[in-house]
Amino acid sequence: MKQMIKVYVDESGNMGKSGKYFVIAGLVFRDDKAETKVRRLIKKEQMLDATGKQLAKKKEEIKFSRMKFSQRQRIVNKIAKVEGADVFYFVAYKPMVTLLLEGKAKNLVYNYFSKLLMAKIFRRYVDDFEIIFDQRSTAVKSMNSLTDYIEISAYEEFPRLGGKRIVVSQADSRTNLLLQGADVVAGAAAQAYTLNNLHFLEILGGKIMSVVEYPKRGFQGSLKLMIGKRKLIDKLRGYS
Repeated sequence: MKQMIKVYVDESGNMGKSGKYFVIAGLVFRDDKAETKVRRLIKKEQMLDATGKQLAKKKEEIKFSRMKFSQRQRIVNKIAKVEGADVFYFVAYKPMVTLLLEGKAKNLVYNYFSKLLMAKIFRRYVDDFEIIFDQRSTAVKSMNSLTDYIEISAYEEFPRLGGKRIVVSQADSRTNLLLQGADVVAGAAAQAYTLNNLHFLEILGGKIMSVVEYPKRGFQGSLKLMIGKRKLIDKLRGYS
């Protein structure tokens, strides 16, 4: 069977008035072995408490927001050690997002943000893609759905993918272990902006292939600026 790039996408935050940042993260697998390893470690984590002891009943869903520090550190460390897994994330500074300030439909804005994230992923790999988003209402007037929007945008903006197969779907994160992994990645990125806490991103290190801070003009709280002249990705990979 031909190998596909698998992408699992989840978000942290909201597009309402609460909070200043909204994050969408993609957990990308370059091979089946990496995907299987992360699925297994998430499944195992469902049976562990904060101290790592076995639970009598598994948790319904792994959510970064519900974890204690020790759980977050344990699972992020495990994901960081999986070869063949990459991380991409997009973060919007909501007070400067014109689309939100003008009151555009949130699902339309979500689709646009997702397209900006996926553009970074499509630019990096030339292969068939299977992309799974967390299930939500994402219809837009100009497209039938988020899935159509992403597929059409990929073929229009990246002609080199013209002969490749791109399949976009949605799944329920409560039953999809890899979406739960993407939630952990999104939460790690969100903490860096909302709490100025780089700890979990530093653990992920070289797994982070791309960071999109939006909009370029007016973005506040940039990790790239906090670190100085060097880009965040250079710091995380140990180049600085």
